[in-house]
Amino acid sequence: GEEIRDHMKNIVPILLDQNVTINDKIRIILLYIQSKNGISEENLTKLIQHAQIPPERTCIIRNMENLGVNVVVDGNRKKVWQMRRKERMGEQTYQMSRWTPMIKDIVEDAIEDKLDNNHFPFLTGQRQGSSAKQAPTSARYGAWHQKDKKEQSLAKTKPRIICFVVGGQTYSEMRAAYEVTSQNSNWEVIMGGSHVITPEVFLENVKEVGGGGADEE
Repeated sequence: GEEIRDHMKNIVPILLDQNVTINDKIRIILLYIQSKNGISEENLTKLIQHAQIPPERTCIIRNMENLGVNVVVDGNRKKVWQMRRKERMGEQTYQMSRWTPMIKDIVEDAIEDKLDNNHFPFLTGQRQGSSAKQAPTSARYGAWHQKDKKEQSLAKTKPRIICFVVGGQTYSEMRAAYEVTSQNSNWEVIMGGSHVITPEVFLENVKEVGGGGADEE
């Protein structure tokens, strides 16, 4: 499909639809905010009014600032650093509807040694070092089904990236790990987290970030 030029024009009818749940409207607003890397206070107020989000739920949107998301960027408010997102117009599924998790960009850049050293100093030099050292082997590696011993040996020694998401991982992040592994046959990506979170659970968790309560707007 064609790239959407006016996101606001497309989401307002959904926000006005009485058949769409409040949580789904909040998720749409959050996706819009992230796609714009922050919006004005005026636009946020209008979106909340269109969606008829009750005051006790608006804190979910504003609390995203505590997770490093630029929500309101009016005036002198300094933007939080955001990793530059990759253009994925060449990928073949759900271009206009599927959100690509940030962690996919991070893993791909880690493999290509393109991560910003100022924000990921603990990985500096690790990519170069991995080529000089043999990856550790594991007898428990899942290559038992391969008949060729040479294939098993190659599978055991391929470099791995292990991602652990504190606070929970989503199903889309699991999918991203599978996609990156499929596209990079010389690497294996292992994704894990403290628990698995669904959209509903995520919104409830964000509501409590920073002590969000019923009276917070």
